[in-house]
Amino acid sequence: MPWVDTSTLDRKALNSSDNQQVYCGLDSAVTVEVLGELRQLFNQPPAIYNFERALQAPYLEMMQRGWLVDELSRRAASTMLRERLEHLLQKFHLLTSAICDRTINPASPKQLKELLYDSMRLPEQQISFKGTRRVSTNREALEKLEVYLYARPLVSLILSIRDIEKQLSVLETEIDSDSRFRTSYNIAGTETGRPSSSENAFGTGGNAQNISPALRFVLIADPGMRLCQIDLEQVEARDVGWFEGVLFDDWRFLNACESGDLHTNNSKLIWPELPWTGRAGEDRKIAERLFYRDFSYRDMAKRGSHLSNYSGTAWTASRALKVPLGIMEEFQARYCRGRAVEQRTGLGAIEPAYPGHPRYWQWVSQQIQTIGWLTTPFGRKRHFFGRQDSGETLREAIAYLPQSTTADRMNLGLWRCWKYMPEIQLLGQGFDSITFQFDEGLSVDKVVGRALELIRVELKHAGRSYIVPGEAKIGWNWGVVVTPEDVARAKTANKRLSRLNPDGLIKWKPGIKDSRQRATGLKRIMT
Repeated sequence: MPWVDTSTLDRKALNSSDNQQVYCGLDSAVTVEVLGELRQLFNQPPAIYNFERALQAPYLEMMQRGWLVDELSRRAASTMLRERLEHLLQKFHLLTSAICDRTINPASPKQLKELLYDSMRLPEQQISFKGTRRVSTNREALEKLEVYLYARPLVSLILSIRDIEKQLSVLETEIDSDSRFRTSYNIAGTETGRPSSSENAFGTGGNAQNISPALRFVLIADPGMRLCQIDLEQVEARDVGWFEGVLFDDWRFLNACESGDLHTNNSKLIWPELPWTGRAGEDRKIAERLFYRDFSYRDMAKRGSHLSNYSGTAWTASRALKVPLGIMEEFQARYCRGRAVEQRTGLGAIEPAYPGHPRYWQWVSQQIQTIGWLTTPFGRKRHFFGRQDSGETLREAIAYLPQSTTADRMNLGLWRCWKYMPEIQLLGQGFDSITFQFDEGLSVDKVVGRALELIRVELKHAGRSYIVPGEAKIGWNWGVVVTPEDVARAKTANKRLSRLNPDGLIKWKPGIKDSRQRATGLKRIMT
């Protein structure tokens, strides 16, 4: 290999091939130079660095294998979505023609701004991008416009059209000649440790982590193989409870997470005045009573708590859930923020169910302002370089610990399964889940049970053991199972009919055999 002195090299004098080789050589040389400097800083590489290096093998294997695509289902789904899109576009053009007497392209931000802000005279919605505020028609802006009654039909159509176009882009993306969807994983792609994914090196495939659950049925197990997906149950919420227990000896939230039905238990703590019985089944029915519009108490406890755990404001939550601000303020006061007696309004004091949440937020704020970094239980250290008094930096830091802990816990489970279970073939990682396939001739209970054991990661503090349980599902495609009974129930409830998916994932229970037989491709399309 020739030596090249880049200090005296005239890059313009090189041909294209030599220029690319020099470019790659410089990339490698800089990387080696950086490595030398890092080795002077540390006697040994950080454990998390070695861990990410160890992850290269299983992730490379997943990248090479990819998912088998059911071409018949893919084409049928694409045709169905195209028909729905055409129907929505006809409605959209009918409305816009009546408003501004011309055809509007719903994919054009410029034309949408003219339609919404000029012709319809709706208030301009602005977003901040890199310190500059500008008028926008993105999803957030459109959702703000839904408060205007005469704008709702158009906003609903625009959002539906965008959703379908996004699904079509996934269904119609180019795949490899062997009918496989391959993705490229970047192990160090995020600051939390969660890998990112994108199209592969050859420009095919795409981001497998963001495929809509409604489209996952097109990704299937290879012939003679069965799929298994393992999810960590309520993992981020449990991690928040773990940190509050370790930091403040306040185990209330983790106890609620580990007691069974978290959202019903939250409902009992947030609305203690309801006639709770102490019997799980009856309390679940009480929690499912209507609270506001289409929200039950349990829905509100589930969605409201998720938006509040990371210091989300009542205003942000009310906008996301489409509920009045006063309701969200009352919910957050009961859930975690509390409330003193208000002399002006006469509102009484409220003792929150989980006062550990604000204490955790305050602790994170102190860490960022005093030392500027946080370290997870797995040793992943992150420095926060944003303004220390910025709300955005604080919210990012509050979410970092549980999100990063979840990512490393799942990656550790993935590596263990790859290392100690040669009988499985890894297919994907979804932040808090992994999916693999195995030979149908193997014992399902043995394979799934072994995988569940390997993803169990135990943390200990002051004699308390903490393990996030996993839930397994099995089937022959990546979608959720949909039976004729499910379709009938949807029709009775006037909901959109689900596509039959007899090969989809169902919950695995040890000792209970899955009696289904894998359907053929033709049978899937016919149903």
